Amino acid sequence: MGIKMITSMSEINAAIKAEVERVNTLTIRALSYLGELCIIEAKDRPQELSWFDQSGNLRSSIGYVIVHNGKIIKYSTFNQVKQGTDGIKEGKELATEIAKQYVSGYALIVVAGMNYAELVEAMDNKNVLASAELFARKELPKMMMKLKTQIVA
Repeated sequence: MGIKMITSMSEINAAIKAEVERVNTLTIRALSYLGELCIIEAKDRPQELSWFDQSGNLRSSIGYVIVHNGKIIKYSTFNQVKQGTDGIKEGKELATEIAKQYVSGYALIVVAGMNYAELVEAMDNKNVLASAELFARKELPKMMMKLKTQIVA
């Protein structure tokens, strides 16, 4: 006795497509959450651990993008601090430029877009993105394990 397929290929394809979308949604949600936590880590700390905002541009330039297969699928909100409109522009531009390097898979890119961000960390010994990077490296494996359980469920 042979096996007969009673489910149409269109139903199978639709089920596969729906599952791919579910996995994409869960992945983007996890990366967004991690990105938001990184922004909090970078921006919200006591003054003695942070830098003094003169114009607000550096803090305004901190944000993230999520890239999937070479396409930016989400920008964070680059919130303006003080008169930091240049920071918003610079942050988005830097994130967009870095995103071009990621043509396959997913990428979370967290930036401080002002060209002097590295100088503030080096010369003033103030933390701009270093602690956010360390935080992300620590949290990502845990988040990926949680994501794996959500996908399999």
